[in-house]
Amino acid sequence: MKTLLKYLIVLLTPCLLFSQKEAPTEAINGTYHLMTAERGIGNKQTKTQLFQYTKWGKDNVLVVAACERCSPVLYTYQKEDSEAMGISVFYNAIGLYMFTYDEESFIMMVPANKESTDWTDFTYSNFYSKSRVKAEAMTPQKIVDYITKISE
Repeated sequence: MKTLLKYLIVLLTPCLLFSQKEAPTEAINGTYHLMTAERGIGNKQTKTQLFQYTKWGKDNVLVVAACERCSPVLYTYQKEDSEAMGISVFYNAIGLYMFTYDEESFIMMVPANKESTDWTDFTYSNFYSKSRVKAEAMTPQKIVDYITKISE
């Protein structure tokens, strides 16, 4: 019986791990801590950003801002890419991508060449998490590893 249970766990674990094809929800909303500080109010560096997932006209968007009074950056939800990759993918007009890392974290990256399908070649990246501990533990190499994994 124990052996049967072990086999079931081994068989079902990948299904559970890779079944993140659910559309994003308002559970995204909140304050996120950054791996690397970014510009905030008056060009001062900030280690937190505000995220809000909402409907904007016909599009579902992720709105990211350094503060409630700051100009936000809008990322449009990419349904087809999200379904193909099994994670939520957001994109904005200036070429920034935002990927879900886990249920409370995101990775933002800027591809070096917008035309290229090689996402592992990027010029900038950052990590955002509701967990300060995760944000502080993240490294640029872990981001490269994650982008490589999802782009395969």
